[in-house]
Amino acid sequence: MTDVINFIINTVEWQGWGYNALTISFIGTAFFTILEGWGFCMQNRSIWQNKSGESISVSLFIYFGCLFITVIVYGYYIQSIAAIFNGMLGFLHLPILFGLWKYKGYTKLEKGASYIFPLMIPAMIFLIEKDLLMISLMFGTIVPLLMQLYEMWRTKSAGVLNARFIGILIISTAFWVIYAFAIGNWVMEVIYPLTLIFLILIFVLRFHYARPSGYEEKTAALKG
Repeated sequence: MTDVINFIINTVEWQGWGYNALTISFIGTAFFTILEGWGFCMQNRSIWQNKSGESISVSLFIYFGCLFITVIVYGYYIQSIAAIFNGMLGFLHLPILFGLWKYKGYTKLEKGASYIFPLMIPAMIFLIEKDLLMISLMFGTIVPLLMQLYEMWRTKSAGVLNARFIGILIISTAFWVIYAFAIGNWVMEVIYPLTLIFLILIFVLRFHYARPSGYEEKTAALKG
């Protein structure tokens, strides 16, 4: 218990608490982490209700699920409550990944990713250069984000990608950009602005390829 108290007292949030960008952005990230959790639940619900993983990149959710859990370890290293709390979202990827496996299936590449990507977690625990590893892993998010963009462009469909979920991620990431510069963490200062750009592009494509209400019923009627 003493160790926990000492950790909290030494966190960047505790040390920098006050009416400033750090505290405001911390409160914002905490609030939107909760909303992100709700967004993941909505995305999971979309998959299971529609019994479909259409236009959703499996690699994206495998990578981000493992990355979120890795961030818990990194958050402990940089003494950031916000990072640890946000990393807990990794566990909400599990039912989504199971739904994608059940209704979409995994390619050989995606199966390989499900074995390789989790290795980032022990790597963060045992390797010394945690900042370099973290920025490498976060730069790696660009690949699955691009794959999500490609998946939507390839199918010319938004599928069951939840728009509110992506919107929440955009707003949350914007707060992370502010938080990164407030605590002066160069890893976050580099990657979060890039992540924000790609999420906005995904959001734009989501509406570009969105099907009108009743599309499936009308299509079925025409085929009949």
